[in-house]
Amino acid sequence: MSFVNIGAQYATIASIKEELQMNNRKRLGIAVLAVCAAFSATRCSADMQQIRKVLCWGDSVTEGMAMPRGKDYPSRLEALLGPGYRVFNSGDGGENSITIPARQGAVALRTAAPIAFNAGESAVRIGDADDNGLRTSDGDKIMLTAALGRQIPVNPVKIGEAEYRLSVRDFRWNSPTNRISYTLWLSRDEGRTEAPLAIPGGTPVKFASVDAAADAYCEIFFMGANGGWNNDIDRLIAQFRTMISRRGESRPYLVIVPYWRSFSQKNKDAFKKAFGSHAVEFPVQDSLCYKNRPDVHLNERGYALLAELLHQRGAKLGYWPSGGQPQPRSAPQCD
Repeated sequence: MSFVNIGAQYATIASIKEELQMNNRKRLGIAVLAVCAAFSATRCSADMQQIRKVLCWGDSVTEGMAMPRGKDYPSRLEALLGPGYRVFNSGDGGENSITIPARQGAVALRTAAPIAFNAGESAVRIGDADDNGLRTSDGDKIMLTAALGRQIPVNPVKIGEAEYRLSVRDFRWNSPTNRISYTLWLSRDEGRTEAPLAIPGGTPVKFASVDAAADAYCEIFFMGANGGWNNDIDRLIAQFRTMISRRGESRPYLVIVPYWRSFSQKNKDAFKKAFGSHAVEFPVQDSLCYKNRPDVHLNERGYALLAELLHQRGAKLGYWPSGGQPQPRSAPQCD
């Protein structure tokens, strides 16, 4: 064999070796990138798991009636808690103490009457502000407001085994009487409009907000200002207990003692006795209340104080640290 052939073979072998080494480096690089990506995803997932979700259920007091964005008590509480917590405002103004537990999932819902879609129909009217066509398992009407849930929406709504969406039309507010009116509509997926569809009365109904509440670390409750308990303190306490028991009384929770002036001291004492250290009492006074409903809605000072009282009580119960500097929270970004 000539030196030329031997040299050519060595050159070929060297080329193959270099290509193998390059491929190995590429594989190593890909493997390193994969490990880094997995580590990043794991860390991001862990960070997300470490963020504790606090849900605030209620009516216009929780929603923050007439307050600028970020001045409601859930937003202020989140700032006090810091970056390890996310506080969700699940307050809808006008809802009573029957509706709020239904949105949370403490009571079962069903259709009050059959609902029929004609062929080609994508939406049908099922009710209005006075009777929206849904009932609790006890037969009580619920009174969904036009918001249909804010940070924790009710949509999509599962009826039986299919998903639908609720929407509000023809909304009107009568300022002198402080009453609202609207029509409530149920929509089905556009891909299911060809054939007629009948939903029997008594079909189970489940709001999306029910699942959103399942993984909450702590829940805070306030309701009753819009009725639903027939001025029966035992019934109101039972409604609160129903919401608490959905996840169990051993899980973190706080309840705000009803403070409007028509809520008697006797009722307040019964409420505090029922919930003990979990009951947070607000010292209502004119300087902390908003002018339109001075015994119910709070002003900025009132909401700031309520958030502080909740923060202090939660710290006392060991739900979160008592110290730390208040700061806005931002969720980790997962790329």
